[in-house]
Amino acid sequence: MTTNGIFSFARAAFVAAIVATQGIAGTTDAIEAPVLEVTAGQVPDQTFSLSVQDLRDIAVRNIVTSTIWTEGVHEFTGVPLYALLQHLNVTGSTIQAVALNDYAVSIPLSDARTGGAIVAFAIDGQPIPRREKGPLWIIYPFDQSPEYRTETVYSRSIWQLNRLNIIE
Repeated sequence: MTTNGIFSFARAAFVAAIVATQGIAGTTDAIEAPVLEVTAGQVPDQTFSLSVQDLRDIAVRNIVTSTIWTEGVHEFTGVPLYALLQHLNVTGSTIQAVALNDYAVSIPLSDARTGGAIVAFAIDGQPIPRREKGPLWIIYPFDQSPEYRTETVYSRSIWQLNRLNIIE
């Protein structure tokens, strides 16, 4: 091997190491960057900014289900809605869920129950890309019961979620 060949190999290895390190750091940054804001109270006197890692630290639940927006059955991973609200110690009667484009839906607090909706941050083990309804998507266990396969529940399954406002 010539000196130029050794230099090219060493340079390529160095560049690969930098790219790999930046890729790992980028992934960590994405997991730790705030993706969800939760406010509670008449005047938003309680505001929480949460990252995907924060959501994971609260609780993780998987729902295996089909949806009317995707083909086939998928495994959605996220924090149970009830666990999120319980962890933040917020109360109210309605959850206003707001998407990145300011589209909003109202969800009764009764939907935040054991076995109910999750705030999904992964589909089939991968983060949900923004172009694929991510980074967060409220998912119900649609295949579990006919009560979850109604137009009302489908309308509550907001994607590109970035805010929850808890209304008294």
